[in-house]
Amino acid sequence: MLDLLIACIPSLMFGVISPLVMKIGGDNRQQTTGQLTGGFLFASAVTPFLGVTWTMPVFLISLFSGVLLGVGIQWQLKSLRSVGVSRAMPISTGAQLIGIALGGVVLMGEWRGPGALPVGALALALIVGGIYLCSRSEGAAHADVDWSRGAPQLVVSSIGLVTYVLLLRWFDIDGVTALFPQALGYFLSTLVLTSPRFDPQGGPVDTRWSLITLRQFLPGLIFGAALLIMLTSSARVGVATGFTLSQMGVVLTTFLGIVWLGETRTRKEMLWTVFGVVGVVGGAILIGVAKTLDTVV
Repeated sequence: MLDLLIACIPSLMFGVISPLVMKIGGDNRQQTTGQLTGGFLFASAVTPFLGVTWTMPVFLISLFSGVLLGVGIQWQLKSLRSVGVSRAMPISTGAQLIGIALGGVVLMGEWRGPGALPVGALALALIVGGIYLCSRSEGAAHADVDWSRGAPQLVVSSIGLVTYVLLLRWFDIDGVTALFPQALGYFLSTLVLTSPRFDPQGGPVDTRWSLITLRQFLPGLIFGAALLIMLTSSARVGVATGFTLSQMGVVLTTFLGIVWLGETRTRKEMLWTVFGVVGVVGGAILIGVAKTLDTVV
């Protein structure tokens, strides 16, 4: 029971990160730089105590996966500004679940155990339905929701957040081993991609280093700690259970986006959002079930 309770902690931590980033404020450069620098500092501090060693290929592959993660987070943060936390995060979570699950089926031959494929297919259907409900608006478009920007940003973000996971799985690199080189990868990519030269939409003035950026270290430290707890607790409760529990934070994220950040919903949209989040969470649970059924035959 204690192991399961510990395994729930990362979902609560992941759930508060996006609302906290938006509450602290700043522009996209400050939010991205602050969060990912905080994550890098945490990884740098704990790695000497993890007893990990790297070969050059493992280090370089993990480094590149971190670059992909950095791209994913930067564009995810952009989408939060475009469509809001309570809309963007259920869609982002659902898209990641779908992409990683399909990548596992196509690239790693998963869901071949008895009953795994139909359960997995039902999971994907629930997630797709949940994404649709979370993105749905009643009547005229909301003034604070810009899907023309938000939809492409979510696509780019999801590609980065899915491919970094699949890359590590393809080369069978465990998360603890990848923790530092991955953090180095997303830190370096952030320094490049948030510069005015590579981010012209942010304007010609480099606004990255400021007091707001320093405040954004806090969600970055939470991100690093949540990731480490998730990796270590999954070894105790099983990968399938740990994976499922880590997705539950979307419930808290959506709730905080509406209540804490004041994102608007009509009564009908609120109902759609509740059912949408239930669909995404239910799909995540069924993906975990499919993983447990995916025994070697």
